[in-house]
Amino acid sequence: MSELKLKFHYEHGAANSGRLEIYDAAVALRGIARATSVITHAYLNGEVRTRAEAATGAKIYIETPKRGSFVYEAVIWTAGALTSGVFYDFIKYGFTEAVGKFNHSDEYSKALEKRIEPTIGELPVALESPLEEIHRPIRQDRKIVLTVARPRGEELAVFDAESLQYLQPSTVPAPHEISGNVTKYNSLTGWGKFFDLIERRTVSFSISLESSERTRSLITWSLHENNLGRPGLLHLSANAVVAPTGKIKRYIVHGVSESPLLSA
Repeated sequence: MSELKLKFHYEHGAANSGRLEIYDAAVALRGIARATSVITHAYLNGEVRTRAEAATGAKIYIETPKRGSFVYEAVIWTAGALTSGVFYDFIKYGFTEAVGKFNHSDEYSKALEKRIEPTIGELPVALESPLEEIHRPIRQDRKIVLTVARPRGEELAVFDAESLQYLQPSTVPAPHEISGNVTKYNSLTGWGKFFDLIERRTVSFSISLESSERTRSLITWSLHENNLGRPGLLHLSANAVVAPTGKIKRYIVHGVSESPLLSA
């Protein structure tokens, strides 16, 4: 049996008094429970679960808040052995990716990549709602900062007024034509990654599992071409989920073509 702990440390602003308004604290604690369950279940089972809150294969507890600003400590128990380093790295990836702070240029271990692959694109979306709840005290007092850390203080993620804003996107028609190539794709979930030539970066995308066989075959063709070092150029018609900063978070794809295709 393994035991791992996560510290959620609210500080600055009203949190420096060692207390939070009771409703804000309750919403934040619910968010902590949901986010911890979602990411633990994804790590242990290689799937993203959004409706059922309990993580299969683990029990999660909350310890008495600690002194010093306002600190919650979540305790995660699993029946089997757990590689703590990879698990904490997975939490760092999931939380920072959900708020647009994950550095994709960083190299990560094959063990971590193996855990990320089945949840690619989908996990950050599943974390948006619980993370918005975690930000509740920050919504009320923009000076408050939340640090998520390992028990000895190693920082995994930092949430603040800027990350709160990133969690409040809108869905609009894509602001420009979308062309590029697929870099990752999970045919079981319809989620993947697409290198956008205009954005000059990789953007998550989702496509309905009920899309035509032709559409899905073009996605896998582009991925295959990319893996061989060839262009695999595709044009997408999609809606864009955009943060208030204007940054595109992901595409909801409803059309794929080998030739230019205007967004609907």
